[in-house]
Amino acid sequence: MRFIADMMLGRLARWLRLYGYDTLYGIKDDDEIVRIALKEDRIILTRDSALAERAKKLGVKVFLLSSNSLEEQIKELKNLGVEFRELFPPNARCPKCNGPIKPVPKEEVKGKVPPKVYELYSEFYVCQKCGQIYWPGRQWEEMLKMDRKLRGER
Repeated sequence: MRFIADMMLGRLARWLRLYGYDTLYGIKDDDEIVRIALKEDRIILTRDSALAERAKKLGVKVFLLSSNSLEEQIKELKNLGVEFRELFPPNARCPKCNGPIKPVPKEEVKGKVPPKVYELYSEFYVCQKCGQIYWPGRQWEEMLKMDRKLRGER
C-alpha cells in the first residue's frame, strides 16, 4: 500500500513511513492530492469528508479517518487492513522526506555525526534521499516504546 496523507495527518504520515509505507505528505491543495493519488495509485488518508467524497467519485481509494489521536488512527487503519509489523529498521522510510533508509558501515558516518555518538554507537542508517543519519539512541528507545503502544503490545 502506498499513501498520500492530507495536511491534517502529519504525525500519522511520519509513523507510516517508519513502518515502511511509502507515504507522501505536505501537499496543501486537495486537487493536487487527488491528482497524485490517481496518477500514482495511492490511497488518500484524510479526516476531511468533502475531500474523501470528491476523491471517491473520481475512483480514488480513500481511508476517511475519524479520530484526531495517533493511536486511534492506527487502530482505524488496522481495521482497514493496514498491517503494522516491525518498526524502523529494516524497512523504514525517512520520517522527514519519505526516502528509503539503508544501514551503512560506521566508517561512512565518521565526521557526519557528533564524536560522542560515533564513539557510543556502532549501528547507523542513512536516508538515501536526503542523507539524514539515524542511530539507536534515546529517541530510538522512545520510538520503540510508542511502537509497542501503537501495536497493542506490553
